[in-house]
Amino acid sequence: MHFEILAGYFEKIEAASSRLEMTALLAELFEKIPAKEIDKAIYLCQGRLAPLFEALEIGMGEKFVMEAIARTSGFERKEVEKKFKEVGDLGLVAQEFASKKRQKALFKEDLTLEKVFANLKKIATASGIGSQDLKIKLLAELLNSAKPLEAKFITRVPIGNLRLGVGDPTIMDAFAKILAFEFAKENKKETEKIEKELKEKNPEKRKEELERKTRQKIREKIEEKYNIHSDLGSIAQLLKEHGLKGMEKIEITPGIPIRPTLAERLASAEEIIKKLGKCAVESKYDGFRLGVHKKNGQVWIFSRHSENMTEMFPDIVEAVKKQIKAKEAIFEGEALAFNEEAEEFYPFQVTIQRKRKYEVKEKTEEFPLRLFCFDLLFLNGKSLMNLAFKERRKKLEEIIEKGKVVELTKSIITDSPKELERFFEKSISSGLEGIIAKDLEAKYIAGARKFAWIKLKRSYKGELQDSIDCAILGYFEGKGQRAEFGLGALLVGVFNPKKDQFETIAKIGTGMSEERMKELEKMLSKIKQKKKPVMVSSNLEPDYWVMPEFVIEVRADEITKSPIHTCNWNGSEGLALRFPRLISMRRDKKAEECTHSSEVKRMFENQKKQSTESFGKEGNA
Repeated sequence: MHFEILAGYFEKIEAASSRLEMTALLAELFEKIPAKEIDKAIYLCQGRLAPLFEALEIGMGEKFVMEAIARTSGFERKEVEKKFKEVGDLGLVAQEFASKKRQKALFKEDLTLEKVFANLKKIATASGIGSQDLKIKLLAELLNSAKPLEAKFITRVPIGNLRLGVGDPTIMDAFAKILAFEFAKENKKETEKIEKELKEKNPEKRKEELERKTRQKIREKIEEKYNIHSDLGSIAQLLKEHGLKGMEKIEITPGIPIRPTLAERLASAEEIIKKLGKCAVESKYDGFRLGVHKKNGQVWIFSRHSENMTEMFPDIVEAVKKQIKAKEAIFEGEALAFNEEAEEFYPFQVTIQRKRKYEVKEKTEEFPLRLFCFDLLFLNGKSLMNLAFKERRKKLEEIIEKGKVVELTKSIITDSPKELERFFEKSISSGLEGIIAKDLEAKYIAGARKFAWIKLKRSYKGELQDSIDCAILGYFEGKGQRAEFGLGALLVGVFNPKKDQFETIAKIGTGMSEERMKELEKMLSKIKQKKKPVMVSSNLEPDYWVMPEFVIEVRADEITKSPIHTCNWNGSEGLALRFPRLISMRRDKKAEECTHSSEVKRMFENQKKQSTESFGKEGNA
């Protein structure tokens, strides 16, 4: 496939004014791409060259990209730098300079998707002496032959800023749109069942509702497999080659991460017992949530969003090899830095220092980790996800040998709110976050947020139940004393997975030191843009928008109704944070893993409930 076609669609997708339009364009594009190349197109849509767990990153600096543009256009490096300072987007710089080249290439070729992808992959894997010059040469080779629009998107990939705003849910929706006709044809009984549940009476609207629900059903089937095999490139190949039947070929595989199940939250021990009855209650550890895979002596470690972290944690790798009595296993745990001398856990701010690519050995010795295991998903060739939690827990206990690094989470089984509360207080006094209560009979549902797991943290005792993790959506330039920093306030939001969009919840100007503002401005200015991203719902207009990429932890006095913010928008008002303040950066989370809008709604309802109860107590007094 000619890369010019892909670049043309990328241009249309970038200009799309709605998610529906973006989905339709992706579906049109995916239908045109041959099965043997579809994985490459998917990875490029994600701004990557491989699934996240392969840890293949280009990591090419802006200076080297500018050098490649200068070499191929005949312009001076200073001219390229000047233009970049003006427009802030190297893709647009490459596009402009490609349209007015001062020199002609001795050799040009029509670029294909295969060629572009191959060169970008060589850039990503180049290392050692002379690797920087090789990277510039490989990029220059592409830019020599690139048409202006091709140059725009080729240049954006190496600096990790494609600016398409295409999320994984949108890619899955595009395939659902493509496969809707096939599904209706091959699944007549399921289609008839959907038709019986339709509410619309008008024939035209009824047809639209049928199509929407059919696509939703297909999306669920694709996502179910994506949750246990987080590689959309290989899933796309199977869909192109075999349609939905291709999903039957996907099984749990050690070395390919499983998307973790997520916990809901309630405000008290009484509410948890009322919801679950007799349940397991585990201490909640404030560290890295890890998916650990073992097969034939090899160990892989993945973060909660499928990032390969194996090289960062050699101490855990060695401990798993020694302490896990299984040929094959996939289990979950929480890793925390542990102070051996004081025999206490370090705070998360210390644990986060272990997430690094350099000086790994030194940090391993300085801050050794303990891994507390809490679930077993796969054992010796068999998936355990359909087993009840109590059975999975028992099998997990059986495969862990005694040692200094790997151990089980502390746990009790109870149906008593008082006993749960005591265990909660004991966990807090040990320096932990709180507890997680688990339904003893529940299956493990990958990638889902269910009341099978319920968390209770110390901060839930206040008016605002817990801090909120927000995605940064844009920023306002500073005024007065803050003008020199170029950043005065952040526009932040939470994620609505049903709509695949971010909804605003606060404008934050407090909790930021001068150093923090400088850090944020430097970080955000690299991805700023004037156009609102399609996946953002907002009634406010910041000075600059940014693609949802960074997550921050926010505290506030309470959640209030707002005629401005779009979180849980009902047509006239949404929910917002009152007196929000930035607490910390959450570098362990992707934007889509920030707090969900449905969680905010429940927190608001619990807050109202607590206020009513407090008022009742005061009145009785």
